[in-house]
Amino acid sequence: MTPQQQNVIEQGHWFKNRSAYLKSFLLTQGKTLSLKAQQSLFLRGDKHDGIYAVLSGVVRISGVSNEGKEAVLSFIDSSLWFGEVTLFDGGLRTHDVYAQTDVVLFYVPQRELEQLLNKQPQYWQEFGLLLAQKLRLMFSSMEDHALLSAEQKVCNRLLMLSEHTEHLTPLVLSQQQLADMTYLTRQTINQILQQLVSLQAISLGYQRITVLDKQKLQALATQA
Repeated sequence: MTPQQQNVIEQGHWFKNRSAYLKSFLLTQGKTLSLKAQQSLFLRGDKHDGIYAVLSGVVRISGVSNEGKEAVLSFIDSSLWFGEVTLFDGGLRTHDVYAQTDVVLFYVPQRELEQLLNKQPQYWQEFGLLLAQKLRLMFSSMEDHALLSAEQKVCNRLLMLSEHTEHLTPLVLSQQQLADMTYLTRQTINQILQQLVSLQAISLGYQRITVLDKQKLQALATQA
């Protein structure tokens, strides 16, 4: 891992608040791997093989219906960890994970994690905190779905997706994927995005959405 990649990991909220021992363990036991855009990392039903952090790029978490329609649940970008759910129950992967863009990941294998937790079970709490963060986000998303207007849902989702990106870095995101994530129709998404363009809050490109003014999005997301 390069010093720049290590810096990305250390910026993540969960990692930077862990003990020095656990951080050192993860950094020494993990390794980097690269995926091309649209390449799968793992699929629903695969065996648990460890946990991952995004060093660069964006990965997509989704599910597929019996008819083959993909439902995008979330995107994960730099410094964020994922894959910890099956660490707790030893079960199979619950969703599909694909590279949305070319990505570089940091991977800590299951075997090394099991050795750590068997010898020092107090570290289960550390991974429990990672899982708790995901639960908080899930409950917040469920509340938004129940209470917010369509425009508020879109603004909130764009703010969430752009939280860990640098200013004016485009989100690699199609309108259909944004529709899946907000449980809205593509037509509704297009109408709202065009309104946001007219307000100069965002700009649009081919499967690209660039947030120009987070303050405007925040105001729209919170207006009564």
